[in-house]
Amino acid sequence: MDFSSQIALSKRDLDSHEIHKLKRSKPVIAVTMATSRQGYSVVKHLSENNCFQIRAITRSPFSKRAELLAKLPNVEIVKGDLLQRESLEKCFSGVYGIFGNTTPTKGWMLGRGSMVRDYELEQGRNLVDVVKEIADLGTLKHFVFSSVCKPKDPLKSQPAPGHFTSKWSIEEYILINGLNELSTILRPVSYFENFDSDLPGVQISNSIFPGVVDKDKLWQTIAVDDVGLWTKAVFENPQKFLGEALNIAGEEMTGKDMAALWQKINGKESPSVRYSMVPRQLMNFIEHDIALMASWIERAGYGADLKALRALADELEITMTPLSCWLREKTSTRNTQKRLPGINLQRRLVPAS
Repeated sequence: MDFSSQIALSKRDLDSHEIHKLKRSKPVIAVTMATSRQGYSVVKHLSENNCFQIRAITRSPFSKRAELLAKLPNVEIVKGDLLQRESLEKCFSGVYGIFGNTTPTKGWMLGRGSMVRDYELEQGRNLVDVVKEIADLGTLKHFVFSSVCKPKDPLKSQPAPGHFTSKWSIEEYILINGLNELSTILRPVSYFENFDSDLPGVQISNSIFPGVVDKDKLWQTIAVDDVGLWTKAVFENPQKFLGEALNIAGEEMTGKDMAALWQKINGKESPSVRYSMVPRQLMNFIEHDIALMASWIERAGYGADLKALRALADELEITMTPLSCWLREKTSTRNTQKRLPGINLQRRLVPAS
């Protein structure tokens, strides 16, 4: 038997405890809300790195989304809840890095919608408090928090939607807890995926490109998958990103521009495409905070620097997703794609959840 065969045999003969220890030789990164749209993208891209072991935290470890994550390399599923501090202490034990994201979504109610600011703040307090505990033990080296993009014009920022200010308040809580030097704040804008919701009037069709912002106003957007790409780059380059905050976006277009792009992708023989804005009064009734967000985007605007981002992406070998590519993929899978289970409907309209 040659040497390589002996090595192969020895690997096969390892018991589960030894394999577990080998996995643990890689730095562990814990990802909160791992089965959410954003969390899923982060786990997926970090798992491809092969330099980290990913601890995917979810309230529902036996869900279909969790089962899909468990099939990825370097991923283990762990039950945890941002509303239960003790569970976070167990989930974060011994980790090298933490990706933390929070959500304001708490089920829809007439007169309130689904966005509850205090609900997200409670998650943020638990998250940061436990991060502080782990950091004081000396094992945690990098905390990445997913917030939401700051305004292009800060003097026009008020009133801001509650699901924006909640994340910005959590950012401040990170700072006052002395975690700035080991933290990176990523601030995504609205998702491409928001253009294809299950809500009435917010679904792409052959003739309609929907949105909540005025057709002539610039609107920065991003593919949720790109959040995972940027997070992977941040963890791979701590010396560049520790202590930093970064607004991230992929596109800046008007609604009319988006509709024209969709028309071009569909081809000359397709029906004429128009941009359709959900009436503000209707949106205000269905989801008040989203209506407030739309007015905020029109007035203050997301403030990501697309030129600087593209240069940084080239440096880090990140391939940012253009809206055109996202739309073409949607076209190619329109008749066969099934929505993944376990996604909260209202969450699809949240820029960073």
